[in-house]
Amino acid sequence: MNLRAEPTSRSYYAAPITEFLQADPQNLLGRLTLQQSALRLPSEPEQVGAWERELALLTEAFRVLGPKCHTWSVLLEVSLFRTGKRIDAVVLASGVVCVVEFKTGESRYLAEDVRQTERYAHDLRDFHEVSQTRLVVPILCAEFAPTKPIRVQLIDQVADLVEANAETLASALEAASSLSHKATTTLDWATFEGSAYRPTPTIIEAAQALYAGHQVADIGRGDAASDTLEQAANTLRGVTRRAEQMREKVICFVTGAPGAGKTLLGLDLALARRDAKSPFALLSGNRPLVHVLTESLTEDRASRTGTSKEQTKREASAAIQNLLGYLQQHLKETKPPPEHVIVFDEAQRAWTAAVGKKLLDREQSEPALFLAILDRLEWACLVCLVGPGQEINQGEGGLALWGEALTESVRAGRPWRVVAAPQAIRGGPDVAGPGLCAEQQGTVLRIDEEPRLHLSNSMRAFRNERHGQWVTHLLTGALAAAKCTADTMSEPPAYLTRDLSLAKAWLRRHRRGGRTTGLLASSNAVRLVAEGIPPAPQSRDLDAIGHWFLKPHTDFRSSGALEVPLSEFGCQGLEVDYAGVCWGGDLLWQEEQWVARKMQAPRWTTVKVAERRQYRLNSYRVLLTRAREGTVIYIPTGNDEDPTRPKAEFDAIAHALTRAGCQPL
Repeated sequence: MNLRAEPTSRSYYAAPITEFLQADPQNLLGRLTLQQSALRLPSEPEQVGAWERELALLTEAFRVLGPKCHTWSVLLEVSLFRTGKRIDAVVLASGVVCVVEFKTGESRYLAEDVRQTERYAHDLRDFHEVSQTRLVVPILCAEFAPTKPIRVQLIDQVADLVEANAETLASALEAASSLSHKATTTLDWATFEGSAYRPTPTIIEAAQALYAGHQVADIGRGDAASDTLEQAANTLRGVTRRAEQMREKVICFVTGAPGAGKTLLGLDLALARRDAKSPFALLSGNRPLVHVLTESLTEDRASRTGTSKEQTKREASAAIQNLLGYLQQHLKETKPPPEHVIVFDEAQRAWTAAVGKKLLDREQSEPALFLAILDRLEWACLVCLVGPGQEINQGEGGLALWGEALTESVRAGRPWRVVAAPQAIRGGPDVAGPGLCAEQQGTVLRIDEEPRLHLSNSMRAFRNERHGQWVTHLLTGALAAAKCTADTMSEPPAYLTRDLSLAKAWLRRHRRGGRTTGLLASSNAVRLVAEGIPPAPQSRDLDAIGHWFLKPHTDFRSSGALEVPLSEFGCQGLEVDYAGVCWGGDLLWQEEQWVARKMQAPRWTTVKVAERRQYRLNSYRVLLTRAREGTVIYIPTGNDEDPTRPKAEFDAIAHALTRAGCQPL
């Protein structure tokens, strides 16, 4: 056998079609079995029997195709690294990557098999470098299923699933190969094998993987973004180890853009010690985020391990906690908290002393309260995750509030060592405001500057890594700069439509392969109800938000049903693959700037306080940065008979977004 057909790092077997046809089927079967054993995976008789039938089906299909497929290649048992999944076969035709999933002995095209095959195809399109330059065609071959017409239709570089059986597999491969122009260079198996595969998990998938015992390095993309994330994770582990060894109190500030992986970094640290005597914990004031992550970890671990949901939920709830509940509990007590390491998510949103008086009857800021509680411990490490432009509530004080609390602690004889990204120290656009020391030059704080604690690359919008920059330009009113950024993107930053039914149809088309979709709307866009868009669940309605994120699209409560939107309060910190942002009358474009409004029935009033205007812009920043793969923006046409929805106002918004680089749907 030619060495090129030896088992490879990505697949069990790879070779040109001509070599595959010349090979002894028993030798091929032996290679597959040996490779499975080499990976310490069981070779059950059922699996060996399935391989035998798959080899026979492929051989017959290639012989039917004859010389037209002799320049193609085939790969068997192709690994999707970091996901633990394997594609049965990949057939490389001219300019086309065919993902073939076999269901030998099956007489039906089952829904779960359809989703599995579609997901494999989309994973290659999204995360496999060379597949991004080709068309990807998913083919489900159910051996004895009924014959169906072979139609290959493309949407966004991935074809609709082709359903084939033993007799029509050759026709399916031929139809797929006809999609590509003859001038397209045929992709050989070696190039496919050597191409980088960089999967980017959702925050829910990442949390489940970390809870199962993996680390950031195991689930990262293997590129600059994940390298930066891993360096930050290693730095934080080193800081916590030293704090424990030296019995000191340390506070770390990690900065990064929305979607850069800050929460993932916090979860990596918090979930690492959930079984230890001194566990770590991630605290968030974002109740929906805490609820969704806790529920997803509970379901996932219970299904994987057989552990009771009650026990699993208790463990998950200890690792991911509600911030206000933590404060309420430990302010009532005088004993030290059990956790020596705390991760504070969205620390720039910490509230002021006035809010502390209102919520807890303590006229102290949230940072001051936290430092006082952790001062009860012999040693402690507080990790503060800081992002820009996410403040959407009144009374959120920013990093300067932490600087004040730390300075007061030092003057009271309770010093903390500060390890911080440069952006957290000096402030600026990366943290949307002043830094720790902006108003305290010559401060008494002991600060170690650590550049590795800044995450500069977006991981959420992996298909449009400059999307966050585009959103910043858009919401600051710099439409020309937004357009320049959009022109550098491989895909539009967002699509635009004035028809809600078209927006929903676009989202449904992209639901293939288990991709998540959902509608989003500002909590102040109250007149969207006149367009048939119901109000979003309030942030305290945790069950509704949990169902929205975790239920399948066939459940009317899920995001994929496209019935109910989520507001900025329900979706902050979480994500969907494709989002439909419904733009309301609460943020208008007038005289070359954004104008925030509030409904005071029966009319809109302009928001004049600069801070509250910024909250509105930040609300739309949250909505516009929730999608991992694509966004469609729906702008109503309006109705001149309704004074709250004049057409000219919505036309102006649509024109501004078009100037900023959005493209018509």
